[in-house]
Amino acid sequence: MNEDNVIDGVVNYLKEKNRHRDGFKVLYRSYAKDGDKGIDLKCAAYSHGIISNRFYVEAKGTLKARDNSEKKSKFKTEFRWAISQIILQMKELSRATTYGIAIPETEKANCLKLMENNKGLKLLKIRLYLAYKDKNGEYFAKELKPSEIYK
Repeated sequence: MNEDNVIDGVVNYLKEKNRHRDGFKVLYRSYAKDGDKGIDLKCAAYSHGIISNRFYVEAKGTLKARDNSEKKSKFKTEFRWAISQIILQMKELSRATTYGIAIPETEKANCLKLMENNKGLKLLKIRLYLAYKDKNGEYFAKELKPSEIYK
């Protein structure tokens, strides 16, 4: 699953999650194939014409490596890059702003190992979105909240 698929899954999830609101809008979406830099996804949910929630998400696709040790090393590097992108977006910390990392569901165990004992990420309440392809061939995601990630 590539980064663009992961982003598509998160967009679909956030649209569904916020369907009860007045509106939901993707404010910015990067495309890996275009070489876009910075945060991958910025979205907003609206209530009564005012932004009620903001979502900032950094996405990573499945890592391709020759062997397992190389994959672990690459994953740690990619994860650190994702965290730095999220932290650079943290111009405000509020209950109305959600920051997260999106990865393929197959990378869940590796990511949780890096996140579960990290007190800084816990304090910042970084979410984890796990992207997958559903039975209809659509990309979707599920969300792990801080209570499901951090020890």
